[in-house]
Amino acid sequence: MQKIVKWMIVIIVVLGSFFFSLFWELPEFNRTILLDIRLPELLLSFAVGGLLGVGGGIFQGVFRNPLADPYILGVSAGGALGATIGAWKGISIELGALTGGLFTVLLIFIAALFLKENLKILLFGVGINAFFSALILFFFAVIPFYSVQDALFFSLGYIPSLELSTAAGYLLISLLSLLIFLPVAFRLDALSLGDELSYFSGISPEREKILYIVVISAFVSVFVAKTGIIGFVGIVVPHAVRFLGFRIQRELLPLSFILGGSILVFSQGLAKNVLSPIVLPVGVITSIIGVPAFLYIIWRYSIVRG
Repeated sequence: MQKIVKWMIVIIVVLGSFFFSLFWELPEFNRTILLDIRLPELLLSFAVGGLLGVGGGIFQGVFRNPLADPYILGVSAGGALGATIGAWKGISIELGALTGGLFTVLLIFIAALFLKENLKILLFGVGINAFFSALILFFFAVIPFYSVQDALFFSLGYIPSLELSTAAGYLLISLLSLLIFLPVAFRLDALSLGDELSYFSGISPEREKILYIVVISAFVSVFVAKTGIIGFVGIVVPHAVRFLGFRIQRELLPLSFILGGSILVFSQGLAKNVLSPIVLPVGVITSIIGVPAFLYIIWRYSIVRG
């Protein structure tokens, strides 16, 4: 019975966010607005939010730290920096983002060899995030064909207007990331319990940690090239799913995908309509929602650690 109630909560959140994004302040049915503007935004928002939710669940499991996610550890900022340099040099933005994100992962694993403790690794990621974000603003300042508004939206995260087919393609890529990790969900569970247990379960902890983080970081980096840096979805959503009682990765990952996508769809609806006709960067909304939840997670984590 409790499982049914929890699934009902998930369904209500999903349907509510979709209805809000599609029909908010739409006085009558308008096929052009729905199919050419709002539906592509909904699909891209759901794709990005879902990917960030999955990424947060994987990062938290692999690093065994409830505060880890691609945003906090600087992977999103690294991808955004790579995309910015790619745009500056006239090369593929997606390739630049992929290179920047994977370079950040390399830095994190090198730091892990020396720092050992998860908290120190987390603080290293926070520093990398701040440094790369500052470099992004620097490049926007010296690149003449980018405006201040472009820099603001890219740094805080936004959902661009795309064709319906392109947005659907991003949704399929996001779903692919989920399908890649579902078959190895039990291995992620073992990694979250510690290296010794993983080893005796027939898993090579170091090799698989690197593999999983590299793969999910590659997906996140490519999406960052399109939407900029969207924070706090990846850290808050997996905790919300655990709060509902879904803790094993086989359940946590798909539900994080669904809730992450729904939250970003809802946030995008707020970003476009709360101060209409002014459109806010969607990252502003996710930060307003996510920061209090983030502080609560830190408080709970400190209590558990005593």
